[in-house]
Amino acid sequence: MCVNSDDEMKQHEEVEQLDPLEAKLRKALERVDAPPTLRQFLETAIEAQEHQKRTGKLWFRPKRGGLVMVMPKPWRWMMSPWAGGAVAALLVAGVFATGEHVHRVHERQAQATQQFEQATQITDRTLERAREKLRKAGVNLDQ
Repeated sequence: MCVNSDDEMKQHEEVEQLDPLEAKLRKALERVDAPPTLRQFLETAIEAQEHQKRTGKLWFRPKRGGLVMVMPKPWRWMMSPWAGGAVAALLVAGVFATGEHVHRVHERQAQATQQFEQATQITDRTLERAREKLRKAGVNLDQ
């Protein structure tokens, strides 16, 4: 039989008293250690940046294999604080332009539908007049 310490017993009792949602949240918010590969990743990133500064080359082959592309300086503006706002502004402008285009298409469709209905009415009246003239001339079309 395993003997728990007082702290472990209290924590266990607290978890049992929590509703399932709180228990899930507590479990999700527990501290998690960084993976062991994070240190290697960060060292490689620093090494790649230093290599790019020294040589100006975009591609870097680290000691631990693989091939890394370092973001060139002209592209670093995308990391600036205003870049997100600029992208958002472009997206909003695109949405408005698309909305305007869709509105124009709907207007043209409505106009085409109206013209078609008007043409159909004119054709119906013309055919009715032609049938009336044929009836007066003695031609029976109902057969």
